[in-house]
Amino acid sequence: MKIDPTEDSHPLSTHASATLTEPEAEYSHYDHGPNLSQAQYIPLATLPLQAVDANYPKLLLIVSIAIALLITLVINIFGLINPDIPTSVTLSILPCYALLALIVIKLIHLKAKRIAYGVFEHELVLREGLFWVSTTALPYTRLQHVNLSQGPLERRYSLVTLKCFSAGSGVAEIDLPGLNADFAEHLRQHLLAKAANSHLSQTGDTITSLQDKTPFVQQAVTEHHGEDSAHG
Repeated sequence: MKIDPTEDSHPLSTHASATLTEPEAEYSHYDHGPNLSQAQYIPLATLPLQAVDANYPKLLLIVSIAIALLITLVINIFGLINPDIPTSVTLSILPCYALLALIVIKLIHLKAKRIAYGVFEHELVLREGLFWVSTTALPYTRLQHVNLSQGPLERRYSLVTLKCFSAGSGVAEIDLPGLNADFAEHLRQHLLAKAANSHLSQTGDTITSLQDKTPFVQQAVTEHHGEDSAHG
C-alpha cells in the first residue's frame, strides 16, 4: 500500500492545533478601543501638580547657609593654625568660596521649590529636578506600603518625608519630602486605602477572566478525549 505524502501522518498534532482555535479566537476578540491620535494624548505638562510645604525650601536654605558658614570657619581656622599658608592665600580663597557657596545654596533652594506631586484617581505622581527633571508615576495596583519619616530639623518645622514602596522593590519608588505632618498622615491612609481597593479589584478581574475562559478550556479537553477514544 502506498502512502500519500500529502496526507498528515500526525493526526494528534493536527487535532491539538485545532483544539486551540477557540481559546485563541477568544483572545483575538479583545477590544483595544479606538486608536488615539497624538492630539488626544494627555500632555504631561498639564498635570495639576501641587508644590510641597513652603517651610521645606526654607528649611533647606537654613541648613545650606549653616553648612556654608561652618566650612568657612574651618577654612579660617586651618589658615590660622598652619603658618606655612600665607594669610594672603587664605584671604584670596574666601571670596571664591563665598561665590561658589552662594550659587550652590541658591540651586538647592530652587530645586526644593520645584518639587511637586499629584494624588490622582489611579496613581501618585512625583516630579522633581532643576536641570534634569524626573517624573515618577506609581499606580496604586503596585503600591505595597507607605512610610513616613521625620528628622529633628523636620520636626522643628512640622515636616515629614513620605516614601512609597512597590512590589518587589527594596527601595522607595517615590520619596516625597516636605509634607506637612498632619496632611502626610492623612495622605498615607488615603494611599493605603486606594492600594487595597486596587488590589481587590485586580484580583476580582483575574478571577472573572479565568471563569470566562473555563468553558472553552473544558470544551477543548472534552473534544480531545472524545477523539482519542474514537482513534482507540
